[in-house]
Amino acid sequence: MRIACLPLFFAATFCVSPAAAKDTAKLRPATATEIRQTLTKTSKLKDAPNGYQYREGGKIGYRIDDGKICVLQQRKSECVTVYTDGKRLETIDRRGNRSFLN
Repeated sequence: MRIACLPLFFAATFCVSPAAAKDTAKLRPATATEIRQTLTKTSKLKDAPNGYQYREGGKIGYRIDDGKICVLQQRKSECVTVYTDGKRLETIDRRGNRSFLN
């Protein structure tokens, strides 16, 4: 299942089906370094005072932390959690939708 856009808000706790929870047990939160290595053009992001990073001249902010990617657009922050099994990165949004980054 592909995610077209990130959710508006991610709470630390979320509900998933028992099968999805079992799959998640094999995963661990991805480090910010692992996320940056997978995503393209993250080296071109510049830090801003609000804690987000922006492409030069861009209006969309990105925050990449251990286990989490947030996007700030038009004053709305949308985040997903990022897990890895050591090979693939998987995102899970606040609704439990899953997608692979690689």
